[in-house]
Amino acid sequence: MSAELDYSNAATPTPDELAAMKARQDAAADDLALDNEVRAQRIRKQAAAVVAAELAGQAPPFDADLLVDVLARPQEPPHRVDGLIPSQAGTLVVAQRKTGKTTLELNLARSLLLGEDFLGRFPVRRVTGRVAVLNYEVSAGQLARWAHEAGVPVDRLYLVNLRGRRNPLGNAEDREHLAEQLRGHGVETLIVDPFGRAFVGKSQNDSGEVGAWLASLDRWARGDCGVQDVILTAHAGWEGERTRGASALEDWADSIITMTRGKDDDEQSRFLRAEGRDVLVDEDRLDFDPDTRTLSLTGAGSRKASSKARNVEELVAPVVAVVKANPGSTGYRIRQLFRETGQKFNTGDETKAANLAVERGYLTSVDGSRGSQKYNPAADLSDLSAPVSKQVLPPVSPVYKRQVEVGQVKDDGRSDRSTTETTDQTMDAAVDVATLLLGARPVGAR
Repeated sequence: MSAELDYSNAATPTPDELAAMKARQDAAADDLALDNEVRAQRIRKQAAAVVAAELAGQAPPFDADLLVDVLARPQEPPHRVDGLIPSQAGTLVVAQRKTGKTTLELNLARSLLLGEDFLGRFPVRRVTGRVAVLNYEVSAGQLARWAHEAGVPVDRLYLVNLRGRRNPLGNAEDREHLAEQLRGHGVETLIVDPFGRAFVGKSQNDSGEVGAWLASLDRWARGDCGVQDVILTAHAGWEGERTRGASALEDWADSIITMTRGKDDDEQSRFLRAEGRDVLVDEDRLDFDPDTRTLSLTGAGSRKASSKARNVEELVAPVVAVVKANPGSTGYRIRQLFRETGQKFNTGDETKAANLAVERGYLTSVDGSRGSQKYNPAADLSDLSAPVSKQVLPPVSPVYKRQVEVGQVKDDGRSDRSTTETTDQTMDAAVDVATLLLGARPVGAR
């Protein structure tokens, strides 16, 4: 039997001794915690390396070979959209607000899935799998309805509706789960709409941060999801020509497609242009069929060309009025009369408008002196095959009195001018022509 220790005569530790004892205990606990944390971090690092190796498989980390060997490889597939979207590319769609960006996406999806020309002009290499849209901006029901109206195959468009929901690109578990879904559905083309809501960084104006996010998007989409084409949309800045935020967006893209609207009184029109690697599409006007939600390029040209064509169109009725009041007028004479009556026009447009009026049967023309053309009213202006719409007719007042200069040329070549109030016969004629073109009866008799 062991003897019991007798602590009855032990001295009580002093405060300093107690403090020293506690310090030793704390130090021992810290050493143990440190050892445990180091061990845990080593295990996490080893686990990350194992997972990375599993994801990478047996593929080399880069592609390196002699030029002769690279040239001997099988050729890459052609453009996804000929002349517009390269094969296996990153495409950026830049659009002003409310210009029809979503409609353009759905038109592209339909063309890729059905193999029909995009915008009625660009041949496509048909997608054999599916197209997916990460939709951050439009409600699920609205996007589905628009897609159905646009004729997108209902069993080949995969919609991931994220409006008002957690962004899966900012959560590792969600990214992995979404990648499994996209790969499981055989998604070949991925549309991310728009960048501003898909981005998970702190600043869209930081090129380094945006560039890193874009590289991560590429690795995830192509590596984890098995996607070939990545199409990212972005809103344009206030000037409508460039993307909002960092320039890294445009640096990333292989092809940049830009949608804009017309200016001033032509804001309802839409235009498209593109540039990039082996891509150069001049700006052209888009036409929209509301019944089928189909977009097509018209061949009408840029905003500048469209504005000029509209100016000529708006001059047709005034030109017809001038010629009606002054038969046999040449283009030079029409220009003089326009200036006298205060009609706004760009020099040269009056002749184009006169020739357009001849094409439509409003006027006739005969050869004049020195290569000029003399214009005369058509035999029956009330029987016009293509009446001018109300929108392009300039406003005309039934009573138009103004101060005009009346001049006579003297023998020495100088003009003698005086001012008098008169009723402008040209404007009276314009009223008569306008009412005939619109199918209305003239107001009042003169």
